[in-house]
Amino acid sequence: MKIKKEKWVIKRRGGAMEDMVSRLGITPAFARILCGRGYDSAEKAAAFLYPDGAELKTAEALPDADRFCAFLFQAKERGQKVRVIGDYDADGVTATFLMTEGLRRFGIEADYRIPDRVSDGYGISIGMVEEAVSDGIGVIITVDNGIAAVEQVRYAKEKGLIVLITDHHEPQEELPAADAVVDFKVNPDYPGTPVSGAVVAAKLMDCLLGKCGQEGFLYEHMEILALSTVADVMELTGENRVIVKTGLAKPMDRWNPGLRALAAANGLKTEPKAYSLGFVLAPCINALGRLKKADPGVALLAEQDETEAMKLAESLVAANSVRKEMTAKAIEDACREIDARGEEEALPIVYVSVDCHESIAGIVAGKLRERYYVPAIVLCKSEDSPEYLKGSGRSIEEYNIFEGLQSCSQYLTKYGGHAQACGLTLPAESVDAFREAFIKHFRSVGEGGTEKLVIDLVMHFSDLSEQFITEMGRMEPFGKGNARPVLASRNVIVRRISHFGRSIRYTRLLLEDDMGSGISAVYFGSSDEFVREMKEQNGKDAVDEAYAGRGRVPMHILYSAQKSSYSGEIELTVEHYQFPGISR
Repeated sequence: MKIKKEKWVIKRRGGAMEDMVSRLGITPAFARILCGRGYDSAEKAAAFLYPDGAELKTAEALPDADRFCAFLFQAKERGQKVRVIGDYDADGVTATFLMTEGLRRFGIEADYRIPDRVSDGYGISIGMVEEAVSDGIGVIITVDNGIAAVEQVRYAKEKGLIVLITDHHEPQEELPAADAVVDFKVNPDYPGTPVSGAVVAAKLMDCLLGKCGQEGFLYEHMEILALSTVADVMELTGENRVIVKTGLAKPMDRWNPGLRALAAANGLKTEPKAYSLGFVLAPCINALGRLKKADPGVALLAEQDETEAMKLAESLVAANSVRKEMTAKAIEDACREIDARGEEEALPIVYVSVDCHESIAGIVAGKLRERYYVPAIVLCKSEDSPEYLKGSGRSIEEYNIFEGLQSCSQYLTKYGGHAQACGLTLPAESVDAFREAFIKHFRSVGEGGTEKLVIDLVMHFSDLSEQFITEMGRMEPFGKGNARPVLASRNVIVRRISHFGRSIRYTRLLLEDDMGSGISAVYFGSSDEFVREMKEQNGKDAVDEAYAGRGRVPMHILYSAQKSSYSGEIELTVEHYQFPGISR
């Protein structure tokens, strides 16, 4: 199959740019970026750049928050045993810790259960309810799950349990008949920002403890809430922007001891970024839930002894290393097979893996979606039922993969998800019929193979001043809903190329724009592919001249700009490129 094509689109903008430059003291280039993001007045831009915390809503805005607290006061008075049922991802693990820690401070020594991804599946199950009854539990609290657990809650109520649901996922047509359902999505008029499951849990504990005169639980754990927010890919606007910005601003020597140990075990020191939370720390916690039990993640956050915390942190890092090796092999195997098909048309991928563990199917599907820019479903043999295939899917912006599964539901045993991600189970014998029906639905409504890349600003290198770079830093944290600005320059000349890194896999460039300004850049994609495309368009002699520092090869680039940690000079990171005449 052909690797994706790209369509570059310049963002439209309008607004009071001159007034913003004058009143905020910012560069015209930065004002144009802000206007393109919708912050088109000095007031809107100031509110975005300098949030004051007013965006953060208290638990009182959450549905059933008072009922939730009332049942816990009752449980404490009656001496009822409380169990927290969480989830195996980073949001679920952090939510489990925050709920149990808050309850401990309240005076309830709650225990917890986290489902096994393979044997239990997602969320509270009938088996967990039966276990709670056997253990003499009086109150079950769910965190980061439960809003769809209609049958499980009904069964728990029949057994005489109090059930308190705390979640942040979409409610189904029927709500569980729990004693309290704390999910902001139940209220269509909720005034706050959609937040992570851990933030919901922390807000409730902040409220509960506040009723007892114990203030500050929420702010005490901002670094953990920042981790859960980034890990669960929440939009970094409104409340979430305040949470992540506040958490990252907290000195690391004041972080939770377990999270601080995990940062140290990964070689992170001062001034972490949102990237560090989402792509360094969170995967270590997620790896446990993918490969084995996620419980050590909760234990790490609860550990106060630094030596023990470091031991636990190192075990999480080791698990993540194993997960990365498994994932890299699975992605390589999948790409090799898909490329060998030689399909010219951009079709959705339904890939059945022989060796891929079902716990990493979603990661592999995401990588295939990125490479080919089509919906991708990765299926694996089910460990508990070999006659079935279980898997995950990831989709492109233009296609609702959940609707795609609905159209093929006759072939599926179980499925769920939303527009961009899904999970599914089907009999192995049905996979060919499912693939054919899935492709048919995609062809009827979808378009794939071409990714739209939106450009914030087309620039000359001379506009990349230190002030402009500093201004862009004020937009952090970057993530979903607040992407790092995409800058572009046309017809820049590649004066020199060289390579660095293990197996010289990366490329360093000296570039010059049409105004004669030069700048250094790095490209972290395949150096072999980069040189091959340059040679195809410009010939071997042109490439040789570039290696010798006398290059004249033209190129269009999309990039980010930052100060180099080595030289202190402004440097570009090239994210995408086009050699004129080459269709990508």
